[in-house]
Amino acid sequence: MDGGSTDGTLEILHRYRDRLRWISEPDGGQAAAINKGWRFTRGEIIAYLNADDTYLPSAIKHVVEYLNAHPQVDAVYGDCDYVDEQGKFLRPYPTRPYHYDELVRATLDYIPQPSMFIRRRAAKKIGYLDETLACAMDFDCWLRLGKHYTIAYLPEQLSTLRLHPAAKSLKHLKRFASELIRIYYNLFAFPDLPHPIRRLRREAMSNIYYRASSCAFWGGDHWSARRYALIGLWYAPWNLRRQFLLAMTGEIGQAFVEKWRGNPYLLGA
Repeated sequence: MDGGSTDGTLEILHRYRDRLRWISEPDGGQAAAINKGWRFTRGEIIAYLNADDTYLPSAIKHVVEYLNAHPQVDAVYGDCDYVDEQGKFLRPYPTRPYHYDELVRATLDYIPQPSMFIRRRAAKKIGYLDETLACAMDFDCWLRLGKHYTIAYLPEQLSTLRLHPAAKSLKHLKRFASELIRIYYNLFAFPDLPHPIRRLRREAMSNIYYRASSCAFWGGDHWSARRYALIGLWYAPWNLRRQFLLAMTGEIGQAFVEKWRGNPYLLGA
């Protein structure tokens, strides 16, 4: 699904027209384009791969074999490596075994998007991706999917995820922050949210505000970073995180950390 590229993408697509189907036209954003692509296909298993990421050899084979052997599993994800613009290894994605309550509570998206594969039946039930989101639609999808469907972890390297300054996850950190907060307000507004998950609300909301604070901080919006950090502390006063202290330092703290460590987001933190 191409949004009308002018960078040579169409010339490459034409070379592979006998091996794949593609559409190039203006769209309503990334989530809308992915949803359209998913509805355009017929397979039982769906996934999406952004233009600067890659599947590793045999990734699809391993996923199909796993889902065929585990019909009760509705989605499966594997490991992933961060790479730079030239494809050089940076560090492993912080993947871990799946526990829905931990995903909600910690607010850390340990499911690498290019290594996630979903059965169409489950994706259709939750309504695919939320097209009002531009940055965090994958994390929102995992949270909605995990409420009622089984997600499994396959400890195999399946993909690479490219990090560079122009990547959307780094370029639009301020918008990412606001979307994270909206996703969590929506999550805890669901009337069918299991009671054990609902009991995590205060800690989860504290953590998501801290995560939003970190995104705003590294996105250069230090005023919002402080505000989010204060709200995170208000939700759970016992949950004082290092993001709170960093947010209070503003531009001075950002310059100090970048000088001695580099931007943690660019390094895949």
